[in-house]
Amino acid sequence: MYLGIAEGAFAAAKDYTCTQGRPWLTSNAPNVTLDPYILKHYGEMWVDLQAVSSLTDRAAAIVQAAWEKGIDLTTEERGKCAIAIATAKIAATKIGLDVTTRIFEVMGARATTSKYGFDRYWRNLRTFTLHDSVDYKIHDLGNWVLNDQLPNPSFYT
Repeated sequence: MYLGIAEGAFAAAKDYTCTQGRPWLTSNAPNVTLDPYILKHYGEMWVDLQAVSSLTDRAAAIVQAAWEKGIDLTTEERGKCAIAIATAKIAATKIGLDVTTRIFEVMGARATTSKYGFDRYWRNLRTFTLHDSVDYKIHDLGNWVLNDQLPNPSFYT
């Protein structure tokens, strides 16, 4: 869900930039889609979204394999599944919040007006992320990395 919101924000920003964007006043670019800073931001956001997409695909494959094992799933396999999910969730949270904020850097001040509603991407993502603390997931990952301790099963893992 987090990745989907970020991808939606990215697509909406791209459409807005291509149809309504203007190059910065001191830019030498003939149009906004050739502005070097705009291109830099889009390139960075694209790479970040691709990284999260890869992590979520990897986590989904691990979850599917765990599901197919059913009652034969070991404690270690279940824990490594939780690690993969937490890794993807943390990355999706961080990158998603970054992308939903950075879209305004490529769209400009006019895009902040309420008639466009672009703020909904950040607000919706931020609201979802507050329901399951990333700090605790990062703690679990750190404990696994340094101490080889898999997360304890819980509603959130």
